[in-house]
Formats: sequence, structure tokens, C-alpha cells
Amino acid sequence: MGTSHRHTPTVYGEPNWGNSSKSITSIARDEKKLDEMEGIPPTGITSIKVAMVQRQLDNRIRRNYHHAVRYLVKAAGGRDKVSSGVSKAIGHAGIGLIGGLLSTLKEVVNNGLTEWLRKKGVSMIGKSCRDILDLIKSYIETGLAGLDDTAANEALECVLDEMEQRIGDDVNAFDSVMRDIMTSDEIKNMLDMFFGMYIFSHLSQDFQEKLEYEKGVKVAKETMEEIKELIMDDIKRSYWGRDASTVDWGSADGQQFVQKEFSRILYILSGNEG
Repeated sequence: MGTSHRHTPTVYGEPNWGNSSKSITSIARDEKKLDEMEGIPPTGITSIKVAMVQRQLDNRIRRNYHHAVRYLVKAAGGRDKVSSGVSKAIGHAGIGLIGGLLSTLKEVVNNGLTEWLRKKGVSMIGKSCRDILDLIKSYIETGLAGLDDTAANEALECVLDEMEQRIGDDVNAFDSVMRDIMTSDEIKNMLDMFFGMYIFSHLSQDFQEKLEYEKGVKVAKETMEEIKELIMDDIKRSYWGRDASTVDWGSADGQQFVQKEFSRILYILSGNEG
């Protein structure tokens, strides 16, 4: 999820952004050491010692990834401003887009897909599941191209891919499957996935190009993939909390749930600090 052109991060120059950048660079350095140890095991030390050093590097990578997220969130104004959508650097587009998705899906479930499409002047004939999801996406995207909007759209794409897999090829199953998702904890798990990928996209946009310049394309790619895996691992371990099956996603209660859940995810990705 790298970038093809140079971005100027919204919070560039803010001291905490610099600290986040240093943490990412440290991850890249340790990732390179791990690659070297796996490619050509060091001589003169036992396999037990090698395994111990690898564990130390793994632990340091995880710790620095938490530091990178924590500092980035601080640079954007802190967890409260980010999770509430007040921060225009990180949070505003994410909260807006996922809120739009949830309220739109609620409309679809309440009206039924065929009727919802009819009101939009669209026929279901010849439509695939992906066509329907892309149509929903077109109604909620802002069309803006800032860093925060790009991160939100990339996270949304991951959630839509997950929904497509869940629904399958039978577009006639859309209503029943979407109803199941929206009235169970599946929707909260997808919400958590959205926020995890949203934060990863911000890290990728801000730091991957810099890493490529400093450490090379291979190391930069491996570093960002490792960070993404760590984020999603932490997300999956965190599938708990308030029951989401009765949340009214189109209400103030739904908005509050989303903001609290985002705050919880930020806390976890920051290493339970901040």
C-alpha cells in the first residue's frame, strides 16, 4: 500500500511525527537483521542464542510499532481528537466514511436491496455482489484526495473485500447475509478491521517512501508488511467489548459507538498507552 508519488504528511515537522518516523526506521533496521539471520545464520553462536536474539528483535519490532502509532496519534492531536474525528490530520475522514457506510448499510437492510436500489434509480438486473458494493461505496466516498481521505478509502476497500467474500457469488443472498452481519458482532469486527487498516495506511503513506530512500525498496516493503501483520494481529486479539448487535447505526448512539471503538483500537495499537 505504498505511494507512487511524494506526499507531504499533514503533521510533518511536528516533533511526535519525527519520533514516529524514528520508530519506523528502527523497525526497518531490526527487520533487516532478522532477514540476515534467517538467510545466513551467524557463526560462532549456538542455535539457542540465535533464537534468543530473534525473539529480542521480534519484541523490539512490536514495541517500536506501538511507539510509531502512539507518536503519530499524538502528532495528530491525541487520541480523543483523532477518535472523535475532530483532527483533520487523522480521524476526520475515517470517522466520516465508516459512519456513512454503516448508515447506508442500515438503509439497505431496512428497505431490502431491491427497493433501496429502486429508490436510487438502479436495477439489480445483471449486477454482481461487487457491483452492489461498489455502488454503495460511490454514495459515501467524498471524492477528495488528501492523505486522510486516501487512508479512509483504502480501509473501506478492505472492509468491502471482506463483505464480498462473506456474501459470495449469489447476489440474491445479499439481504440475508447483510442482515446477519449488521445484527451481530461481525459488524464490529469489520469496524475494527477498518480502523486497523486506516491507521496502517497513514503509516504507509507517511513513511514507506522515506524508508525506500533510506533502506531500499525490499526492506521498506518487508517492514510495512510486518507492521500491517502486527496491526491486524492486535486487532484480531481485541475482538471483545460492547455487544454491537443492537446498535442503531444511523443514530447518535451508533456514532458514539464508532468513536468509542476507534478510541479503543487506538489504545491497543499504541501499546495500551496514550
